[in-house]
Amino acid sequence: RKPGETLVIGLTGSIGMGKSTVCKWFEEAAVPMDDADLVVHRLYAPGGKAVEPVRALFGPEVVDQDGGISRVALSKFVVGQANADNLKRLEATVFPLVDQARDEFIENAQKCGEPLAVLVIPLLFERGTEAKCDVLVVVSAPYEKQRERVLARPDMTEGKFATLLAKQVPDAVKRAKAEYVIDTGTSFEETQAATQALIAKLRQQVLEERKA
Repeated sequence: RKPGETLVIGLTGSIGMGKSTVCKWFEEAAVPMDDADLVVHRLYAPGGKAVEPVRALFGPEVVDQDGGISRVALSKFVVGQANADNLKRLEATVFPLVDQARDEFIENAQKCGEPLAVLVIPLLFERGTEAKCDVLVVVSAPYEKQRERVLARPDMTEGKFATLLAKQVPDAVKRAKAEYVIDTGTSFEETQAATQALIAKLRQQVLEERKA
């Protein structure tokens, strides 16, 4: 990245860390955002680019009546250790489409002269996407707070939580790799203020570079 160009922020955090809330504040600050989960939803929606490739992998039963991919039907093919190879095949099909959407988003933000652009990627470290980012921001909270939030979700169990955690890079490792950590274990107001201050700081940094 050259000084003054769009600063690409990689925003991530483990399950239950408050990433969605922090994303909302970036959105309210008019920072363009590319959310990998939302991109997948679009790809699976009727007419989405992933529908035909996924149908080709697993057959017509994974397609809903509306013409989109049924996540419930798809899960029967890709969830669990017995389906590990199927999951790899699905990822090999869908991830390149997610990456293409991400690259188009960054290119568009640069063309529009945006000071900041955010990539919201739950598996940022797991997929090695940090190379695409100029700055890494990790949303974090103490373990007990995280556990409490996750177990409050519908149909969540200790076992499911443990399985999800095992698939993710540990929070301590993420924090060590990040330039900035947003702590959501504090009060709502403190977290919001810290997030807004970080946005202002990074935006000012780019604007100052452009004046130089």
